[in-house]
Amino acid sequence: RAVRNRSHSYHRMLRNTRFDPFKACRINDLGDVPVVDILNPDLAAAEAEAFYGELHAHGIDPITVGGDHSVTTPILRAIAGAKSRHKGPIGMIHFDAHADSWPAVNGTAHHAGAAFRIGVLEGLIDPKRTVQIDLHGALGDPNQDDFSLEHFRVFMLDEVVDKGIAFVGDEVRRIVGDGPTYISVDLDVLDLAYAPAVADPEVNGMTSREFFGLLDRFRGLDICGGDVVCYCPPLDGPAQITALTSAEILLHLANLVAQSRVARRVPAP
Repeated sequence: RAVRNRSHSYHRMLRNTRFDPFKACRINDLGDVPVVDILNPDLAAAEAEAFYGELHAHGIDPITVGGDHSVTTPILRAIAGAKSRHKGPIGMIHFDAHADSWPAVNGTAHHAGAAFRIGVLEGLIDPKRTVQIDLHGALGDPNQDDFSLEHFRVFMLDEVVDKGIAFVGDEVRRIVGDGPTYISVDLDVLDLAYAPAVADPEVNGMTSREFFGLLDRFRGLDICGGDVVCYCPPLDGPAQITALTSAEILLHLANLVAQSRVARRVPAP
């Protein structure tokens, strides 16, 4: 609701593209995902998957506001894999302070830190076309990033800072290639100065200038959806900085998806 509120008066196009996604495509707020079993993550994932499956069947490319990162799993199950219109796993560009590729915890498979392991094991995302950007912060376990380091191209914060966003952007484009690709953004990838209201905050993240500079370098990729997750509205101040940042990210994602649909000459559903 906070992001909806903050985005109501938002500008419709980015100054540096002069491309209006709202004229190029039909873009609508389809409301909240109906989830009855909200206290059972495993049941909730199935309910969300059914919702996104219907969207996918109608040719819609979803852009989602979470929730925590457990929302990505049901989305991927609906829009990727052998039964999807993509006919196989898709690429993934994942911004996050954390790897979120961990096994089940206390018997729960669909927790906030599991989406990218599940995506690989279920054939939803192609590990060879998956990148994780800006992992940083303290470790709870020395092996917690092992799955990601084994399967994905991981850019730790130090590499982003040392080599710069031009290098990272070029590498990402090379790795994900021309195939359909999803962008998942955990707001904790950003420094707390730019996104203070996040569920699992880490200090010393990316600046908003670095982050949006990277998003700009993804124009021309085949972006088939995206999400922005882990926003915690009660932690936002009166200026609603995190809500405003989220609205800006959504506008960038809408631009990328709309430009992809135009390039593919996909009719509006």
